[in-house]
Amino acid sequence: MAKLTFTGPTREADAEAARAAAVLAGDAAHVHVIPAEKIIRVYTGADVVTFDPRPTVSKWQFVQACAEAGISEAQLDAAVALLTPKRQRFWEYSQILDRDNPFSSRLRTNLTPVPTPAQWNAIFLAAAALDPLTV
Repeated sequence: MAKLTFTGPTREADAEAARAAAVLAGDAAHVHVIPAEKIIRVYTGADVVTFDPRPTVSKWQFVQACAEAGISEAQLDAAVALLTPKRQRFWEYSQILDRDNPFSSRLRTNLTPVPTPAQWNAIFLAAAALDPLTV
C-alpha cells in the first residue's frame, strides 16, 4: 500500500517493476504517467483509486436486486416502517433511489441483518445492471 513516484531516466522500468511486484503480491495497482513533469506515480493496495459509480436506480430495480441478494419485500417493508413519516412517503411515492441519499443509508441500517456497506454497494450495482425492458 503505497504511492510511489519515479523520476529520471529509469522511471519507466522502475514504475513497471513496482506495478508488477504489487500485482504479484495480489495487490491492486494503478499507474499514472505525468509527461509534463516527467514523473510516473504508482499507487498500490489501499492507495489505488477505485471507480465508484454511485448509481441511481429505479425502485423496481432496487427491490429486484434486494430479492436476488436475499432481502425479502417483508424485510424492506419492516425497515421502511421504522423510518420517519416523511421518509415513508418518499418510499411510497418516489420511483428512484440514490445510494448516497440519506434515505437509502437509513433504510440499510434499519434492515435486519444490516447489510455491510460493500453488500449495499453490490445491491445498487446489481440493480443498475437490471434492464426493466427485459423482465
